[in-house]
Amino acid sequence: MKARTALVLGGMAVASLGVAVACSDNGEPFVATPSADAGILETGSPGQDAGTEPDADSDGGTLADAGGGDGGRDLSTNRALFFGPSRCATAGLLFCEDFESGTLNAATWTTVGTAPTIDSVQAARGSKALHIVKNGDGASYIREKKTFPALKNTYFGRAFFWFESMPAAPLAYAHWTILAATGTNVAGEIRVGGQFQNGMNRFGVGTDNRAATGTGDWTNSDGDPPGAVPLKQWVCVEWMHKGDTNETRFYWDAKEHPSLYTSSTKHGGNTNPYILPTFDTLWIGWSEYQTTTEKFELFVDAIAIDKERVGCVL
Repeated sequence: MKARTALVLGGMAVASLGVAVACSDNGEPFVATPSADAGILETGSPGQDAGTEPDADSDGGTLADAGGGDGGRDLSTNRALFFGPSRCATAGLLFCEDFESGTLNAATWTTVGTAPTIDSVQAARGSKALHIVKNGDGASYIREKKTFPALKNTYFGRAFFWFESMPAAPLAYAHWTILAATGTNVAGEIRVGGQFQNGMNRFGVGTDNRAATGTGDWTNSDGDPPGAVPLKQWVCVEWMHKGDTNETRFYWDAKEHPSLYTSSTKHGGNTNPYILPTFDTLWIGWSEYQTTTEKFELFVDAIAIDKERVGCVL
């Protein structure tokens, strides 16, 4: 089987006053307060605000200080430019997966938990996308290692997500992840996901490094517009993991969300520095940590990895 995969190797703090009550990944309740940078802790203490927040350019992204520039790419925020036929074959990226072959390339991807499928129910580009249906808590995702090691331990990612259903009442709280990277030298996942709290799902970033030298199990919640994660529409998510300077960034529809910028000193964990691992694995899909029988459904399309920021047009 020959997949159409191009590969070259080489909120607002949650609106509550006083104390917020949430749950850790194992479902145990705890008490946490919003951090000053709009983070909601899962465990541990409020994040530190040391460090410099990114300055947004006209498209809402930060290019010069993002550790690689834009490579002359179109970083437009115009959603009309995001969709259409697959662009993997001509994108010139280190890695691009469009799912148009209809099957997962076993030489690239492994599945974890409930196996996702590929179908034509929804597609951001082309005619097919990865389809995840998870009845209850747990994991359903695909994992790859081929894009690592990364130059300067830094990589940029982009993927489109369609959330058909997300955590909702009667759940009072849920923590979920849509992608995470791991590696050597430092324990824990470097996560992009979010939290359901006060009746709203918001994107978030964080880690689950509970080692003595780690920063704990925490998630910073998105404090930038447009706020709640939308249902039943495609969302372009970009992320940067810059291991040589221990920085991460998050972009939604090509606009950076400064509230989700992290550094070794600006994060939502304890007083230990937030150190990134030497990346060797990335997974994309779904994991939800609170006990539930709720059905979660989403689609993923046009996954791209590169040494420069990709944007939502390429």
